[in-house]
Parts: sequence; structure tokens; C-alpha cells
Amino acid sequence: MEILFCGTAAAEGWPALFCVCKACATARERGGKELRSRAAYMLDDRIRMDFGPDSNLHQQKYGLDYGKLDHLIVTHSHDDHWFVHDVGYRRKGFSVIPDRPLTVWGNAKVERKFTDLHGADWGRFGLEFRRIVPFEPIDLGEGVRATPLLASHDRSEECVNYLVEADGRRTLLGHDTGWYSPETWDFLDGKPIDLLVLDCTHGTEDHEPNHLGGAALGRVRDELARRGALSAGAVCVATHFSHNGGALHDELEQFFEPLGFRVAFDGMRLTP
Repeated sequence: MEILFCGTAAAEGWPALFCVCKACATARERGGKELRSRAAYMLDDRIRMDFGPDSNLHQQKYGLDYGKLDHLIVTHSHDDHWFVHDVGYRRKGFSVIPDRPLTVWGNAKVERKFTDLHGADWGRFGLEFRRIVPFEPIDLGEGVRATPLLASHDRSEECVNYLVEADGRRTLLGHDTGWYSPETWDFLDGKPIDLLVLDCTHGTEDHEPNHLGGAALGRVRDELARRGALSAGAVCVATHFSHNGGALHDELEQFFEPLGFRVAFDGMRLTP
């Protein structure tokens, strides 16, 4: 299974809309890896994780075909991860869609946010909604399984990260979380992760509540290792960056290389 990092920014993107800070101005000048769209992933061409306001950009930039999607797994209802306005264009008059439904997996607030805008008839959009239950695996077909883990992010809803298992390998896609709750740590005990992807909203600044940053990523990695939840030779990646952290791509690499983390960029592809 190949994972495409479609976007690697926090909610406002980088450069942020309207922003004139030094980090955004420099990113505009340099381009390349400094340009970050809102975080989302493609798992091969059948599964997408999160659907934010840059989803059409991702389709165009990477030559994606959302008509091939079978599953959309959503972490939480915030606009940068679940942009229901654009999901609404998946219907007659705006799009010619496949005969088979696209299954959307999410929490109660993900469901409500869609129905508040578009109504309860998901079938009109060629969609089928299924409510996730934390720590209960979901079958995504073709030998792929994803387990929603409780994230420590927004207490008004059940935000989750996903532990994805495919081809005998485990990947933890862990953006939009701070230090995990005891339930999540305990669930991960003894489940070695081969690819660890962690939130780094605060860049090089050390931070644990609601989002991660700096040395906290190393502490999460070390806690996983202590619990037997990190495989030998695991690849560790930092993603989901905010311009408010201030550190540009080369500065992030200089900081995280000694900690054993790679720094994600838009368009990065990894196979666990």
C-alpha cells in the first residue's frame, strides 16, 4: 500500500490566507516544499483519509481520480478535514458519479455536519455513511483494515487517528492529536507500528495539549517503543505544520533529523 501525503499543513494552509508573517512571505518566495495545502492522504487509489477544502487541488495536482474511491475515512468534523460543501458536488447536475457508493466513515459530528447542510439522504450523493466506534476495526476491503483510535484534540467530539493495517504492516496516521489518552496508549500496547506519522502543528516548539510540536514527537515515539508498539527500523514522520510555528522546511529538517523523524512535504509518497 502506498501512502500519498496530499497535504501537510494545518487548518489555514501555508502560506496562510491573507497572512504577511515572515514564514508565509518566505514560503511564497521559495515555493517548492514550503507550499503546504491542508492535510489529507491517499492510500493507493481506493481510500482517502480526510476531505478538506484543498481536495480538488489535490485531484488536479496529483492526477487523482476520486471516481475510484471506495472509502473515505474522516478523523473529525473540522473544516480542514471535512469540507462538506465540496462533498455536496457529488450529485447529479454537478458530477457524473460511479454506480457503486462511496462509504464515508466518521463520528456523530461528521454525520451531523453533512446532514445539516445537505439533508439525511446520503444516497442522493452516491454516499453511504457508517458511524465509527473507537477501537473497533473497519474493513476497507482488499486486506486493508483501519482502527479509529481516540485522539486528544477537540473534546466536543470523538476525534480519532487511524491505525491502518495492510500487507502485514501497520501505519499510524496521527495528525490532530496531543498526548494520547490512557485508552489509546493501552490499545497500542504490543502492536508494532512500521510507519509512524505524527502531528507537528507547533513545528519546533515543544507542545503536547491538543496538538504536538518539537521534542514531544520524540516522547510519543519513545513511549510507543517502551510499550512494544514500534517495530525495529520504523519510519517516523512529522506532518500537519502551521506557519505559526515559524520553522520552514529546512529548519524543520535540521531540528527533527537528530530525533529520527523525516519531515513530510506535499506530494511525498511512502510505502510502509
